[in-house]
Amino acid sequence: MLARIWRGIARTSVVEKYFHYVSERVIPAYRAARGCRDVWVLQQMQGEFTSLVLLSFWESREAIESFADPQLESESHRDERESLLAFESTATVYEVMIVD
Repeated sequence: MLARIWRGIARTSVVEKYFHYVSERVIPAYRAARGCRDVWVLQQMQGEFTSLVLLSFWESREAIESFADPQLESESHRDERESLLAFESTATVYEVMIVD
């Protein structure tokens, strides 16, 4: 199993709006993808800024590489990403070594 991790930073004042978008569009796209086992969104509020982590688990590297949802590349997705102050343009992939 592999873990895919993506990070971003948003102003705390707009993070609720961004989470709404993620809940409505991004999470369903991940969960519908072949080979995706689960996806979680983590947040750490630090005053004016909130750090975001999108953590997803996949059956294989091939499943990650084949994941491409047109909704996530749409103009509305780019508009929503503009509410982020910073974000990783690529995600990091780790092999999960221990699963209980």
